[in-house]
Amino acid sequence: MAIVEMKHMDMLALEHDRLALLRAIQKLRCVQVLPADAEHATFNRLPATDELPQAEETIARVDWAISRLQKYDTAKKPLMADKPTITDEQANAVAMRTPELMKTVERLEALEREAGELRGQSARVDSAKEQLMPWKALSLPPAEIRNTKNTIAMLGSLQKSMLDRWTAEGTLTDLCWMETVSVQRDLAYVCLMMHRSNRETVMNTLKEASFTQIQLQTGISTVEEQLTRLAAEKDQLETSQQAIVAETASMAPAISDLKELYDVLGAQRARMVAARSFSASESTFFLQSWIPAPLEDAARQKLQAVSPSVALEFYGPLEGEEPPVILQNQPMISPFETVVSSFSLPAPFSVDPTAVMMPFFINFMGMMVSDAGYGLAMAIIAPLLIRILKPAPSMRRMLWIILGGGIMTVFWGAMYNSWFGYAPFPSLLDPMNNALPVMGLCIGLGALHLFAGLGMAAYLNIKRGHPLDAVADQLSWFLLIIGLALMAVVPSVGKWLAIAGAAIIVVFAGRAKSNNPLKRLLSGLGALYGVTSWVSDLLSYIRLFGMGLATGVIGMVINILVGMVAGFGPVGVVMGALVFVGGHLFNAGINIFGAYVHSCRLQYIEFFGKFYEDGGKPFLPLTDTGRYVYIRDAQTRA
Repeated sequence: MAIVEMKHMDMLALEHDRLALLRAIQKLRCVQVLPADAEHATFNRLPATDELPQAEETIARVDWAISRLQKYDTAKKPLMADKPTITDEQANAVAMRTPELMKTVERLEALEREAGELRGQSARVDSAKEQLMPWKALSLPPAEIRNTKNTIAMLGSLQKSMLDRWTAEGTLTDLCWMETVSVQRDLAYVCLMMHRSNRETVMNTLKEASFTQIQLQTGISTVEEQLTRLAAEKDQLETSQQAIVAETASMAPAISDLKELYDVLGAQRARMVAARSFSASESTFFLQSWIPAPLEDAARQKLQAVSPSVALEFYGPLEGEEPPVILQNQPMISPFETVVSSFSLPAPFSVDPTAVMMPFFINFMGMMVSDAGYGLAMAIIAPLLIRILKPAPSMRRMLWIILGGGIMTVFWGAMYNSWFGYAPFPSLLDPMNNALPVMGLCIGLGALHLFAGLGMAAYLNIKRGHPLDAVADQLSWFLLIIGLALMAVVPSVGKWLAIAGAAIIVVFAGRAKSNNPLKRLLSGLGALYGVTSWVSDLLSYIRLFGMGLATGVIGMVINILVGMVAGFGPVGVVMGALVFVGGHLFNAGINIFGAYVHSCRLQYIEFFGKFYEDGGKPFLPLTDTGRYVYIRDAQTRA
């Protein structure tokens, strides 16, 4: 249970060693580079160069190429597998192939431009076809529908309902000739011809039907011939598009090389960004950074091996300075650091609660999943997945948490006598038929959890040299809550413990607010009202009972359904087996997820609320760890 001590590392080195030292720092993966704040006038911030924008542009192009090829990549990807590892030699070889691999990117970009042009042409063809389709039945080429000296001819669309009415009434019969070419939904597409003397009258009448004149592309071809030509052009465009897709798909095997290149270039970019934080003179540069104190000697040896002339100084945080935070715990406990960091990292000079939280967390998971059969499955499958699939670190930590929860689920499931929804043995605790003892156990475990939080707060006060604060703010509540609980069993003892705790709270709770005794007394009485929040906190732990009961009830219902289905002969037995497996997988899945979420909630609200000081900034070392691959020294590759 520790927050790793951090130290400053200041480095002064020769300019010609800068790249080699940056690479060494990247390999150490334990140095967080800070913007240098050199006081001496000899040093200045390194000038910005054109290399970084160019590198970022190249990385962006490679990233686009990877995303372009991703959907054509048919290589089988192992379930939950971690990133592959390449050696420094392989990374250097990839860097040497940058021009070759960038040609692949350039070809993909050219194909994308061609595809964009084809999409534009295809859209224009579709638009032309859409415009011509209503006129497919027009027998004359559109060019022949033209005005003469005495007549006006035109094409257009109008409301079909109005056209039907005019046809029935003969409204335009004496004024113009009109032929319906087609009807599309509620529009009629017509060809009409009129004498010039009737133009104004006809057009005013047509306006009532929202008439729109349409100009078609002129030419000697009929509309049907134009549509045929457009269909052929569309087929040609689709053939070209398919050729581009085929060529793009054929380049998919290059995706693994591009991923390696992306991470190699990313490591180079990280060094460039770090270098911008340096200060430099004509022949030297100056770096400031954070480093974990336990790694001071290893960093010194590594950097001096790279550059014997390097000057290093290590010192602790300055007054008022907040170093970044790293949590360090035993291997069995460290996976649960995820629970803490998902909430917020502790303040630098606070305390890491992971070790104290872990046993409560897995017990809460066990009580909420509460089926020994599910627990056995969790405890067996989780380590097998870790061993066989070798998942990524985040997934590996989650599987270790599930393993811990599974072990305690076996214990609590055995206590509740629940094995895949069956109860084959005598039950020590029966949440269905005798709920009160189980509810009392949940509240008792919750009280221990809250007391552990108070204990952590007392530890912090004592560690900081404030033992009287531990008495006034933590011991007082221990006495009051334990005293109130004992009053139900040993009233004579419980009463005096509760009085002692309440008296300490009333007298000392307002000690920092005022020197006025009356105001301090009123503050103490107000603080004593906080006992009501303890009641609500304790009642929150009833969820351990409720979720455990839900798991058991759903399991029993599944088994009843299996019994009903299995009674229909051999087919029923097969169907019953499927219902059993599927039902219990579903029940286990939703309850494991719910148990994890609610266990986190009990830590964040009830437990952390008693002592936790958050706000720590994560430690962000300069590394060469990429998105797709690890880059390791040959001897540490395994």
